[in-house]
Amino acid sequence: MSTIRDVAEEAGVSAMTVSRYFNEPEKLRPETRSEVERAIEKKQYVPHTPARSLVQGSTKTISLVLADITNPFFTKISRAVEDTMQDRGYTLMLGNTDETPEKEERYLQTLIARRVDGVILSPAASSREHVELLRQHDIPTVLIDRKLEGAEVDTVVTDSFDAGRRLARHFLERGYRDLVFVGGREDVSTLRERLAGYCAVLEDEGLTPDYHLGEYDRQSGYEIVERLLRSRDVPEGIIAANNFVGIGAIEALRDRGLRVPADVALACFGDLGVASTIDPFLTAIVHPAYQLGRKAADMLSQRMGGYAGPPREETLPVDLVVRKSTPPIRDADP
Repeated sequence: MSTIRDVAEEAGVSAMTVSRYFNEPEKLRPETRSEVERAIEKKQYVPHTPARSLVQGSTKTISLVLADITNPFFTKISRAVEDTMQDRGYTLMLGNTDETPEKEERYLQTLIARRVDGVILSPAASSREHVELLRQHDIPTVLIDRKLEGAEVDTVVTDSFDAGRRLARHFLERGYRDLVFVGGREDVSTLRERLAGYCAVLEDEGLTPDYHLGEYDRQSGYEIVERLLRSRDVPEGIIAANNFVGIGAIEALRDRGLRVPADVALACFGDLGVASTIDPFLTAIVHPAYQLGRKAADMLSQRMGGYAGPPREETLPVDLVVRKSTPPIRDADP
């Protein structure tokens, strides 16, 4: 393993100059930086980060802890955070909680032990206990996509109430009256707000909201709709809590011999990534995921840079993209 002296000898400079390259690169001449960079690459030298962090008070590492990295929405967020923070000299550590508070806690304990400079977190549940743990260790934190009541940290979300309202209004404007909301966990702020938007629209029209909650995955969508079809008549329309729930709902309908949209219209929160451009089928609320990630990274950078103002909350607008799965009710038959 190469040492800092090996790099210095290869570059024709002192070990002090190589150290300055890592700690104060702006003080080196451009040609000197280039020579040191060449020597580092040739010698495959890796600086000892924990030792440097003790001197600098920084590891130049942040972490993004997400609920489900397989969801295209969270994938776009992670790309935005990585792009933004890499440009600022930070390395990104990625964690996936699978919507499990216990797994989230293990991740955060590890991040604290590794002295990360900051955390962007999509919380797995409604408790602010884990955020308080980060605060106790003076680790700047930004919540993304989900709020935590009483948590005194920066938060960036999309307008979930408007999302629920717009989807419900879209169905009603197309002639649907029997509209069911399926999937999602009530202890997640985005679900509560989407559901509130849906309920507000139906109640304004004198209709009774009908919702059946669960999880955010394909299996939950399947099981909820399968139970629903055993207990009541086939609804005219279904709103799925996210894209995975929507896929599971379609599979349950198909196994009952029902088709979307010929027999049941269906829409969801969150798009299907590349699949939505190959076969533009599902009507969906599309979230500005990349912008969400960039905004969270900006807020975290400001906190790590010394900003000490009160907690901030940014709310980004959503778009409704109408596709084949929610035709006007008179056109629902193929």
